[in-house]
Amino acid sequence: MAASFMVECDKKLDYIDELEEKLKQESSRILSFFELDGLKQQKKIKIWTDREKYRRYLEQYVDKYYEWMDGDTHDGNINMLSIEECRKTKAHQDMTLEEMLEVIVHEFVHTCQQEINPDAENVEWFWEALATNLANPFDCVASMQCEGDELIYHLNDVPYSYQICFTIGKFILESYSHEKIMDYVRNPDKLRKDAKTIFKEEREWFRKKYLPLSSSPKAGNEDFRIFAADNLDDFATDCLATITEQKQKILDFFGLDHFRKVEVNLFDNQEMFLKFIKSLRWQGARIPSYCKGTFDNFMVNYSLSPIDVSLNPNRYKSGVLHECIHIIYNSITDKRITWLDEGLAMNLSGERDDLLDDTLFRNFFEEKIISKNLPENINTLVHGTQFMNNSYDGYSLSYVTVRYLLETKPKQEIAEITKNSEKALELGTVILPEAIDYYKEKFSINRNIKATSKK
Repeated sequence: MAASFMVECDKKLDYIDELEEKLKQESSRILSFFELDGLKQQKKIKIWTDREKYRRYLEQYVDKYYEWMDGDTHDGNINMLSIEECRKTKAHQDMTLEEMLEVIVHEFVHTCQQEINPDAENVEWFWEALATNLANPFDCVASMQCEGDELIYHLNDVPYSYQICFTIGKFILESYSHEKIMDYVRNPDKLRKDAKTIFKEEREWFRKKYLPLSSSPKAGNEDFRIFAADNLDDFATDCLATITEQKQKILDFFGLDHFRKVEVNLFDNQEMFLKFIKSLRWQGARIPSYCKGTFDNFMVNYSLSPIDVSLNPNRYKSGVLHECIHIIYNSITDKRITWLDEGLAMNLSGERDDLLDDTLFRNFFEEKIISKNLPENINTLVHGTQFMNNSYDGYSLSYVTVRYLLETKPKQEIAEITKNSEKALELGTVILPEAIDYYKEKFSINRNIKATSKK
C-alpha cells in the first residue's frame, strides 16, 4: 500500500494514519472487484486545507462548482478537502471522520475504474453508482425522479443525484452478472448505448421492490403521474384534474414557467405508507405520528382512507397539492425553513380557504394562536415534538405567519425570502409576534400572548 499512495498536505493532520489504514483495509476488496492486481503507478492523495483553493482547482474540470463537492480524481490523483474545511459547508457541517474516510475510499473506486478505462463522458452516473455502493453506501434508496437525459448530461443538477445513482447501482449489482458490469467498465460505448434500457429496468425493479402500488399510473398527463391503490382509482382521476388546474397559479407565485413532472403515490394503508417512507430515509430517522403526506425524493407520497376520501375529497386533493408545493419550494430554496414551507403550502393549496371568512378566522386565531404557549422564535419549528405538542400546533402557527406575510409584504420581498434562507431565518426571529399584533389589531382583540421560555 505504501508503494501505491503518497499523502500530501500542507498542514499536519492527526488523522492521516487513519486515512492510510482505511485505504489499506479497503483497497484489496475494491481492486479485486475491478479485477486488478494493483495500480500502474503511485497515486497522490492530496488533502486540501483551503476550500477556496480547492474550488479554483476544481473549476478547471467542472462546468459549475457546488458547495457539496469535497473530493475528486479529475487530475488522476485523489483530492479531498480536509474534514475541517468540509465542516465549514452547509452540506457537510456534521461530517464525521469515518464519513470523510469513506469519501476517500469512494475516490479510490474512481481511481481503479480510471485504471481500466478513464472515459467517463456521459456515464458519470455509472461511476457514481459503483463508487457509492462499493465505498460509502447510503442506508436509504431514491427513485429516479428525472428523465434519463438529465442523469446522463446534467448529473450534478439532478436533485438527490447521488442517492439515485446509488439505487441504480444497487439494482445493477443485484441484477447483472459481474462479467456484464465489467464489460460496461471496459467499454463505456456499450454503456452509453444501453443507459436508457438500464434506467427503464431500474424503474420497474424499484417499484416492485419498494413501492407496492399499481405498476402503471392510475392517472397522468405531461405534468403529473399518479400511482394509487386500486380502490382509489376515481380519486386519482379527480385529483389529477385539481392539481393540474392549480399548477399554473403555483408556478406563477414562485416565478417559474415550468417544472419537472411530479410523481404522486397514493396509499390506502398507513403501515405500507410508513414502510415506503422509511426506505427513502436514513436509518434511525423518526417519522412523526401525525405524518400522512411527504415529499421525500421529490415525490408526493400520501396516506389516506378511502372512506374519508369519499366524505371529503376536496380536503385530500388539497393535501396532495400541499405536497406538490413543498417540492417546488424546496427546489428553489438553498435550505428548507419549516414554518415558511408549511405556511406557503397551507396558504397556496387552498386547504384552509374556509378561514378566508373573517368570523371563522377570528375564532381560529383566538383558539389556536393567542390562547397557546407560543415559541419565542418560529425558526425553532421542526417536525416532531417541536412542531406538534400540547403547547401549540406548528401548522396553525405557520399558516397564520405566512398569511400575514402574504397580506403585508410586497411580492418581490416574498420571492426573495423563499429563495434565501438567511433572509427567511432573519425574518423568523420577529415575524410571529408581528403577525399576532397585526391580527389582534385587525380584529380588535386585546389579549396577552403566552410565550414558552428558552430554558
